[in-house]
Amino acid sequence: MEAVERARTFKLCPHRIWAISRSLQTMESNLPTLIPTGMVSVISHKGHDRCTFDFCEYSRLDYTSVTQRHECLDGNCDPRSFPPQTLEEHIRAGKFTAWKLDGWSMIDPSQPFMAISHVWADGTGTGTLGAGMVNECLYDLFHKIAEQFQCEGIWWDTICIPGDKGARSTAMNNIQSNYAKARITLVHDCYLREWEWVDAESACFAIVMSPWFSRGWTALELAKSRKVKVLFKSNSDGFVIKDLDEDILAKESSSSSWHRVTTNSIKNLRGTTIKMVGDILTVLGPR
Repeated sequence: MEAVERARTFKLCPHRIWAISRSLQTMESNLPTLIPTGMVSVISHKGHDRCTFDFCEYSRLDYTSVTQRHECLDGNCDPRSFPPQTLEEHIRAGKFTAWKLDGWSMIDPSQPFMAISHVWADGTGTGTLGAGMVNECLYDLFHKIAEQFQCEGIWWDTICIPGDKGARSTAMNNIQSNYAKARITLVHDCYLREWEWVDAESACFAIVMSPWFSRGWTALELAKSRKVKVLFKSNSDGFVIKDLDEDILAKESSSSSWHRVTTNSIKNLRGTTIKMVGDILTVLGPR
């Protein structure tokens, strides 16, 4: 009960806490060590006031029409369009569907690209703009990060999944292969972008508490990805990018029980092999 009270003090979703503890081998016995006791600052879960251990009200909301996010200060930049006909032609021909960074054509399979794993609730989905339309400032953010890691293209469902029903169905069936082929997968979650990077210990807790880690689709994307980069808040006004394996999971502390629990939760998913339907159900179970 002490752990539950700590979770309530931090205003964390009880359903998220319960799901993480049950995803581990010793299940509910992880609960007392999952919630940190000495952490000074924890980012609370907004909109989870009515959640219970059995039900997360927030996760049941429809995020497909959330207004798309702006990175620019005034929020007045124009939307950028990615030619839907070009995308649909590539899908029907069975070709690759990651856009070149200039946004006018598709990359070749041999060219390195960045895949984006994100949460639509943050306004990084299509929203009300329509298929193939994104705010210029939001695309510029991802464009610059892709260049930083020597990527020549971007796969982002917001601009790589078309509106046409037939082509959309085909593209949806191939989503996971894009993460397996990507040079890096970039994790964008506004909860994590509010969490200032301090060390691997606090980062592990932030990740398992994030909306991104609680979603079924993003869990599969994590399992399929080769290299994963995560955005956190920097100690200034910007962000810092950390490698999930090298900067976070490799820094597990033997002296911290809650660090071990959160690290194992991520490692269990990170090392999952997806070959059959049963493997997918195992990933989706706690979500």
